[in-house]
Amino acid sequence: MNRTVFVSLMIFVFLLSACAPQAEISHIEDESEIVLSSEGDESSVSFNALIANTSERPAEELLLHWEVNDEKLLESLSEPELLQSDEGEPFSIGGGDRYMISETFFLNEPLEPEGLSGSVDAVITNESEEVYRFTFEEVVEA
Repeated sequence: MNRTVFVSLMIFVFLLSACAPQAEISHIEDESEIVLSSEGDESSVSFNALIANTSERPAEELLLHWEVNDEKLLESLSEPELLQSDEGEPFSIGGGDRYMISETFFLNEPLEPEGLSGSVDAVITNESEEVYRFTFEEVVEA
């Protein structure tokens, strides 16, 4: 009898935890952009992403990966292997909070902003599951 009650109670707890609200991850479009910079002989590109958690539940152990969909941009990166080899630092976003991620890569040659809109995706995962994906639309020169 006690075993049946225990097993029933465990199943109930698992069902409740499976039905718990999930964190809702999104990005702030106005604050997420590709930034092209040139100073002297050095040129760089930065990917700036402002990530938001619009739910009350925290989102933990997230990773962000960049996917470059433009061959010219990929060939212009001085170290394109950094995109593939970088595991990134795990981050967490509390309920109702925001988190800014910015990463800069040096370029072999300066690029024009025209045509770079839509060329980079930000992919947010937790463990092995994709949580959120967006494409950078805003490109600015600094």
